[in-house]
Amino acid sequence: MAAADMSTPKIQPYRTNLNVCVMGLIIFLISELALFGAFFMYYANLRLARGVEWPGEFDIPFEPTSINTLILVLSSFTCEFALLSLDKKGKGGPVFAWLFATFVLGAVFLGLQVHEYMTIGFTPQTTSVGAIFFSLTGLHGLHVFVGLLLLGLGMIRAVRGRWTKDSHVGLLGISVYWHFVDIVWVILFTVVYCLPSS
Repeated sequence: MAAADMSTPKIQPYRTNLNVCVMGLIIFLISELALFGAFFMYYANLRLARGVEWPGEFDIPFEPTSINTLILVLSSFTCEFALLSLDKKGKGGPVFAWLFATFVLGAVFLGLQVHEYMTIGFTPQTTSVGAIFFSLTGLHGLHVFVGLLLLGLGMIRAVRGRWTKDSHVGLLGISVYWHFVDIVWVILFTVVYCLPSS
């Protein structure tokens, strides 16, 4: 009996006040930061360690992409307004409208990015500049596409009156993800489009 009393005490897991879904989203976004970080490190290696001229002989369109950047930044505001328009009764009209506006802006951004790919004049196979340009922007475009799918699900739930002031963890997750996508693009735009070789 004494031996049983002296057994190792059970270790209790560390408890946080965070919702499990929010905690999962944070872990997911940290892994996404690592993924984008790897691509940015390759970009930095090309420019700083190997001395590759950026963008070299190619013309990366700054002005059209700066307008596209403004469109994506504006979509962050509309996404945030969706959260601010929540009420206690679950009236989905305003939430749906703001999510729809965010969806349209995100789709316009993605469409303009595809148009840029078709007219830019080089491909991922052309040089290392083309490879990293398409890798970074394409990875981000994939994340925008996933964000559009999430916004679509958010709109469906808004129509059904599922988002209220007291129950909106999923909508908060969609919003955080969309802001993450926007912040990554602002960094990507600054580094890839605004910093030519000296």
